[in-house]
Amino acid sequence: MNGKEKRHWVFRAHVADRAGALTSIASAFSNEGISIDTVVGHGTEERTLVGGSVVLTFYCTEQEKDVMVRKVKRLSKVTGLEEHPYESQSLRKSAIVSVTRKLKPRDVAGDEAFLTCEMVKKETFWTYFLAGSPSELDQILGRLAKAGVVEDIVYSIVGL
Repeated sequence: MNGKEKRHWVFRAHVADRAGALTSIASAFSNEGISIDTVVGHGTEERTLVGGSVVLTFYCTEQEKDVMVRKVKRLSKVTGLEEHPYESQSLRKSAIVSVTRKLKPRDVAGDEAFLTCEMVKKETFWTYFLAGSPSELDQILGRLAKAGVVEDIVYSIVGL
């Protein structure tokens, strides 16, 4: 890779649980003309003393990513930042998928691993919670969509 090719990246920003943390991160990306693909976050969990974090995915060159690292780290509400290429084995992606038929074990087998798979509920569709590496889960979700059995997908990604 020559550094000018665009690729997917994941940031996990540890944030002070104050109003505007997500807005300031989104503004930094907007000011550089980089779109955020997905975002998931949580505030401080007082019962467990776990701080807040924002995980986001985006698509840009390595140089643009390096600019964003510097900009996001300088934000007053960001207390730490982890950066990962989307293919990193330290990432996990989860999805809640509604499908038109009951899934079989081969449906959730990737090239390197089986996904965590559990049926959540059954109404007119079967709904499953799936989890695994982003590259494995994306491959399986694509295969299910191509087979025409996907009704809906809600997903998130986390950096470990």
